Amino acid sequence: MPRTFFFRPLMAAGLASALALSAAPAMAAGTGFYVGAGAGETHADGDFDDETSHWKLTGGYHFGWLPLIDLGAEVSYVNTGELDGDVGGRSATLEVESFQAMGLAGLSFGPLGLYAKAGMADWDAKRRGRGLGDRSGTDPVYGVGARLGLFGLSGRLEYERIDADEINDLDMLTAGVIYTF
Repeated sequence: MPRTFFFRPLMAAGLASALALSAAPAMAAGTGFYVGAGAGETHADGDFDDETSHWKLTGGYHFGWLPLIDLGAEVSYVNTGELDGDVGGRSATLEVESFQAMGLAGLSFGPLGLYAKAGMADWDAKRRGRGLGDRSGTDPVYGVGARLGLFGLSGRLEYERIDADEINDLDMLTAGVIYTF
């Protein structure tokens, strides 16, 4: 048998593999607008040293300027459950909802990506207990995350912190799904 009989199919398979691997970052990261939802656990510091669940709605845009770099902008709404605490020796509760605007930057390894995010959170806190009132403010929010996705659908696991002095820091661990258009 001639050598070209084995060489041509091998070259065709190699070329097809190279094209598939080069397209993987585009399929995984998903350039364009996205929407998503998630749920997780919130932990508060200070007077409300407790844990509760939260849910989150997310929307944003991924820029596809560089092949291995993920860049994006995101807005989110987060609503926590009730955190129990002790303020001045008295029992109290805290519920927080926030609107967040953040920039994202990360690395894309095909269907897997790692990213960091930072921005601002506009929050409203309902504090219930004797002598307590509601609070609100705008403070920094930042975090890190990992995503795994293919063909516009991505699962994400992320840690975020709202750095608010008035209600102490809120740490959030969220598992979610986003769909890129």
